[in-house]
Amino acid sequence: MVIGLISDAHGNPLGLRSCMAALRAAGAEQVYFLGDAVGYLPGEADVIDILLSEGVLCQRGNHEGMLLGDLDLDAVRDRSYGLTAVRERMPPHVRALLAGWPDVREVELAGRRLLLVHGSPRDHLSDYVYPDSDTEWIAALGYDAVFMGNTHRPFTVRSGSALVVNVGSCGLPRDQGNLAACAVYDADAHDCQVLRVPLDAAEVTSQFGEPVSELVAECLSRRTTEPFGRIVRSGRPLP
Repeated sequence: MVIGLISDAHGNPLGLRSCMAALRAAGAEQVYFLGDAVGYLPGEADVIDILLSEGVLCQRGNHEGMLLGDLDLDAVRDRSYGLTAVRERMPPHVRALLAGWPDVREVELAGRRLLLVHGSPRDHLSDYVYPDSDTEWIAALGYDAVFMGNTHRPFTVRSGSALVVNVGSCGLPRDQGNLAACAVYDADAHDCQVLRVPLDAAEVTSQFGEPVSELVAECLSRRTTEPFGRIVRSGRPLP
């Protein structure tokens, strides 16, 4: 079975739709969302509608935790997060929906044990595992694959027979700002690929008719010499 993994949409429906199309084109039969539908950009209502309409299995991230009051929300950081404004405009039934999303999910596919978290196995919501972080302790937990988000920086590492994957961000990538990220996992082959889908910063910001924070603008302008993952357009590799 082939599954898609997506995370950190952060109120950007354009990035989410683009990555969903890439995952479906790659053959994903089920898509899992690893958290942070809200924050940074104000399109969370459309993001949640897309997730629900596409039948995506969702779990919470640290931004849902802060929105719902389970994690502390720093007032200074909220100038970029915009979560206080999200609370004010989000209907109670949608907040209740997010409160029902789990913090962690274990999945068995083709006899393989998978762990899905937003942060890491030791802190499901708020931990950060970067491309240069030690991942041997994660690989030693006994799962065949562990999938994470939160850092907005994708990577895949194979330690023995275990896969450790950060799926990156479909809404606000922090390594290469014009390339949204998601991942596709083939359970039979036990292989995972990170897909990078082109984003246009002007299109992202023009969705809302209001200025974005300086942090969002800076993230969208970031460039690296060698972005991680396979670049695709409409689900097909770029020539």
